[in-house]
Amino acid sequence: MNNDTIPFEDSIFINQEAKYILSLLNEDTKSSSWLLTNGIHKIGRLETKEIILDDITVSRNHAFISVDDEIVTITDEKSTNGIFVNGELTEESVLKSGFRIQIGKFNLIITKVDKK
Repeated sequence: MNNDTIPFEDSIFINQEAKYILSLLNEDTKSSSWLLTNGIHKIGRLETKEIILDDITVSRNHAFISVDDEIVTITDEKSTNGIFVNGELTEESVLKSGFRIQIGKFNLIITKVDKK
């Protein structure tokens, strides 16, 4: 990860219509989380990606997450190392809260935002 990958702050969390949170689980890197609103969230090593995972094990254009209210999918963009959802290699998968995702050396978890 690099300085361009900025986790969300509490103040912006209140102002956005976040449906899910994607959180980094790796112990050897700084903890980061990203708000996932409706739309497409691109993942890769390039600085132009919304979710930047800066490591050689991550392709420049690795994958994207699509959020459409309650339906969340992750799609591999023909990356070198693929994506794993709950330990299984997949090209595309529907995600549910609590699912674990591995992209390169990075382990992530997706969590549904509980609106009260």
